[in-house]
Amino acid sequence: MELTKASVDRIIVRETQAGVFTEALWGQTFVVGDVQHGWQVVELWSDADLAEIGFYRVTPATAPEGYRIVSASIQRVNGVVTQVAVTEPVPPPVMKASARQIRLAMNLLGLRDDIEQYVASQDRDVQDSWQWTTEFDSTHPFLVGAAEQLNKTPDDVKALFALAQTL
Repeated sequence: MELTKASVDRIIVRETQAGVFTEALWGQTFVVGDVQHGWQVVELWSDADLAEIGFYRVTPATAPEGYRIVSASIQRVNGVVTQVAVTEPVPPPVMKASARQIRLAMNLLGLRDDIEQYVASQDRDVQDSWQWTTEFDSTHPFLVGAAEQLNKTPDDVKALFALAQTL
């Protein structure tokens, strides 16, 4: 087997007991039974030959677009030794804008009167947040609550911040 970039990007695992896999460290020799093997066997032997001694080449799992891997394990899936990943959505980036920028963007988008009415109908804590916060981020409780009340989508909030950051 020719050593290629694809083969270097693989994980080498050893099945130490049925269904239990440990990662083999690149470059280290290993012992199977009474035989010590140099690392070169991993690079030169076929997948079938390696499987006979309990070693497997595994392609690392990748997360789909918009997700990140939070944990991974090696498992046998439909007879194939595979890295199985647990993923979660990548949180949207937190956007920031000054209170002035947010207000000006709301004016341009025609949202300011709706926001002011929303604020006036809320308790003093919300009113204080609107009046005294000097910098808002896209996860600020005031903005999240206002967006929900005004039926605005996450894309609407993103557009608001994108515009605000230009002002």
